Amino acid sequence: MNREQWLNEAAAKMKGWVMDAPGGEDYPDPLVSVGFPKGSRGGGANNAIGQCWDKSVSGDKERAHIFIIPTMTKPKEILAVLLHELVHASVGTKCGHKGAFKTCAVGVGLEGKMTATVAGEFLGLKLELLSRELGEYPHPGLEVPKRGSKGSRLLKVSCDICGYIARVTSKWALYPGPGPPYCPCSDRQMRLDEERN
Repeated sequence: MNREQWLNEAAAKMKGWVMDAPGGEDYPDPLVSVGFPKGSRGGGANNAIGQCWDKSVSGDKERAHIFIIPTMTKPKEILAVLLHELVHASVGTKCGHKGAFKTCAVGVGLEGKMTATVAGEFLGLKLELLSRELGEYPHPGLEVPKRGSKGSRLLKVSCDICGYIARVTSKWALYPGPGPPYCPCSDRQMRLDEERN
């Protein structure tokens, strides 16, 4: 079994939970896969770990598309995220995390902030049993390097006399004519430092 088969089998087993919850409606089995939800790569405000694309934007106009972020590896947590997305597949995505979504999500045992639900105590036990039934999640996980600052692209220049520091583009610091700028206090040309941060 590969990871998509594991996820699709889990979705099939949890479908009844969603349909039996208040506000839950029958829905065609969604297409479930591992992938980066829109906006999840670069951090910032949208650190989505799962996402459901409504059937209205699907090529077949019949089935929702669900993505689970590849950095997750713990079965119980993955199942909770998948269940959240299945609620979206059932009630549609137009209501966001309010109205029918909230009613159904709370009904299946999800709690907390509706944009980032977690499994309640009883649901957690159900997910634990389901994860044992499904077996190990066949996915090694993925470590995404953090997008940190690579330092400034500006070159550092400094004055040997007073220590004044400035940053200039390489175009002007390395330009054959004037070279680095002059220090405002000593009126001497500043030195280009080896350091580039």
